[in-house]
Amino acid sequence: MTREVWEFMSDGKHHVIRKWLKEETISSKDQARLDLTLDRLRTLDFALISHKLMAGPLRGSKVYKLRLRCENKELRPMLCRGPGQVGPPTDYTLLLGAREAGDRLYPADAPAQADKNRITLIANRTWRERYS
Repeated sequence: MTREVWEFMSDGKHHVIRKWLKEETISSKDQARLDLTLDRLRTLDFALISHKLMAGPLRGSKVYKLRLRCENKELRPMLCRGPGQVGPPTDYTLLLGAREAGDRLYPADAPAQADKNRITLIANRTWRERYS
Protein backbone atom coordinates (compact mmCIF):
# COMPACT_ATOMS: atom_id res chain seq x y z
CA MET A 1 0.00 0.00 0.00
CA THR A 2 1.30 3.44 -0.89
CA ARG A 3 0.89 6.22 1.63
CA GLU A 4 0.62 9.87 0.77
CA VAL A 5 2.74 12.68 2.22
CA TRP A 6 0.99 16.01 2.70
CA GLU A 7 2.28 19.46 3.63
CA PHE A 8 0.50 21.71 6.11
CA MET A 9 -0.31 25.18 4.76
CA SER A 10 -0.39 27.96 7.36
CA ASP A 11 -3.43 30.20 6.95
CA GLY A 12 -4.54 27.71 4.31
CA LYS A 13 -2.16 29.12 1.69
CA HIS A 14 1.51 29.15 2.82
CA HIS A 15 3.49 25.92 2.37
CA VAL A 16 5.44 25.55 5.62
CA ILE A 17 8.07 23.07 4.40
CA ARG A 18 8.80 24.77 1.08
CA LYS A 19 9.16 28.08 2.91
CA TRP A 20 11.48 26.46 5.48
CA LEU A 21 13.66 24.92 2.75
CA LYS A 22 14.14 28.39 1.23
CA GLU A 23 14.75 30.15 4.56
CA GLU A 24 17.30 27.55 5.69
CA THR A 25 18.94 27.63 2.23
CA ILE A 26 18.81 23.86 2.01
CA SER A 27 20.86 22.70 -0.98
CA SER A 28 19.24 20.85 -3.86
CA LYS A 29 21.28 17.79 -2.85
CA ASP A 30 19.82 17.89 0.68
CA GLN A 31 16.34 18.51 -0.71
CA ALA A 32 16.79 15.38 -2.83
CA ARG A 33 17.76 13.48 0.33
CA LEU A 34 14.54 14.69 1.97
CA ASP A 35 12.55 13.58 -1.07
CA LEU A 36 14.14 10.11 -0.95
CA THR A 37 13.32 9.83 2.74
CA LEU A 38 9.72 10.79 2.08
CA ASP A 39 9.56 8.19 -0.71
CA ARG A 40 10.65 5.58 1.84
CA LEU A 41 7.84 6.68 4.16
CA ARG A 42 5.36 6.29 1.32
CA THR A 43 6.30 2.65 0.80
CA LEU A 44 7.10 1.32 4.28
CA ASP A 45 4.56 0.03 6.74
CA PHE A 46 4.62 2.23 9.86
CA ALA A 47 5.72 -0.70 12.04
CA LEU A 48 8.80 -1.20 9.85
CA ILE A 49 10.13 2.35 10.05
CA SER A 50 13.49 2.50 11.80
CA HIS A 51 14.04 4.82 14.76
CA LYS A 52 17.09 6.04 12.86
CA LEU A 53 14.72 7.37 10.20
CA MET A 54 11.93 8.75 12.39
CA ALA A 55 11.64 9.45 16.12
CA GLY A 56 8.46 9.78 18.10
CA PRO A 57 5.89 10.41 19.04
CA LEU A 58 7.64 13.25 20.83
CA ARG A 59 6.86 13.70 24.50
CA GLY A 60 3.27 14.71 25.17
CA SER A 61 2.22 14.94 21.52
CA LYS A 62 1.35 13.04 18.36
CA VAL A 63 4.26 14.62 16.50
CA TYR A 64 7.22 12.75 15.03
CA LYS A 65 10.50 14.04 13.65
CA LEU A 66 12.35 12.77 10.61
CA ARG A 67 16.08 12.28 11.05
CA LEU A 68 18.05 13.42 8.04
CA ARG A 69 21.79 13.72 8.22
CA CYS A 70 22.93 16.07 5.48
CA GLU A 71 26.31 17.50 4.52
CA ASN A 72 26.42 20.26 7.09
CA LYS A 73 23.00 20.18 8.78
CA GLU A 74 20.83 17.80 10.72
CA LEU A 75 17.34 18.32 9.30
CA ARG A 76 14.40 17.42 11.51
CA PRO A 77 11.11 18.01 9.69
CA MET A 78 8.18 17.52 12.06
CA LEU A 79 5.21 15.44 10.93
CA CYS A 80 2.20 13.53 12.12
CA ARG A 81 0.31 10.48 10.97
CA GLY A 82 -2.93 11.36 9.20
CA PRO A 83 -4.85 13.20 10.44
CA GLY A 84 -8.44 12.65 9.57
CA GLN A 85 -8.99 9.14 8.35
CA VAL A 86 -11.37 6.54 9.63
CA GLY A 87 -9.36 3.74 11.17
CA PRO A 88 -5.60 3.75 11.62
CA PRO A 89 -3.85 6.64 9.84
CA THR A 90 -1.72 5.66 6.86
CA ASP A 91 -0.77 9.05 5.42
CA TYR A 92 1.68 11.59 6.86
CA THR A 93 1.49 15.37 7.06
CA LEU A 94 4.61 17.54 7.27
CA LEU A 95 3.86 20.17 9.90
CA LEU A 96 7.02 22.23 10.43
CA GLY A 97 10.65 22.39 9.42
CA ALA A 98 13.35 22.19 12.09
CA ARG A 99 17.02 21.40 12.40
CA GLU A 100 19.13 19.99 15.17
CA ALA A 101 22.59 20.91 16.42
CA GLY A 102 24.01 18.92 19.29
CA ASP A 103 20.99 17.90 21.30
CA ARG A 104 19.02 21.09 20.59
CA LEU A 105 16.23 21.67 18.14
CA TYR A 106 15.90 24.94 16.26
CA PRO A 107 13.45 26.46 16.77
CA ALA A 108 13.50 25.24 20.37
CA ASP A 109 9.72 25.02 20.51
CA ALA A 110 9.45 23.10 17.21
CA PRO A 111 7.48 20.17 18.70
CA ALA A 112 4.95 22.54 20.28
CA GLN A 113 4.63 24.58 17.06
CA ALA A 114 4.19 21.39 15.04
CA ASP A 115 1.51 20.14 17.42
CA LYS A 116 -0.27 23.49 17.17
CA ASN A 117 -0.22 23.13 13.36
CA ARG A 118 -1.59 19.57 13.71
CA ILE A 119 -4.49 20.80 15.82
CA THR A 120 -5.13 23.64 13.37
CA LEU A 121 -5.17 21.12 10.53
CA ILE A 122 -7.74 18.97 12.29
CA ALA A 123 -10.01 22.02 12.51
CA ASN A 124 -9.23 23.09 8.90
CA ARG A 125 -8.79 19.88 6.90
CA THR A 126 -8.31 21.66 3.58
CA TRP A 127 -5.16 23.39 4.86
CA ARG A 128 -2.86 20.78 3.39
CA GLU A 129 -1.60 19.85 -0.03
CA ARG A 130 0.23 16.84 -1.42
CA TYR A 131 3.96 17.23 -1.01
CA SER A 132 5.87 16.42 -4.16
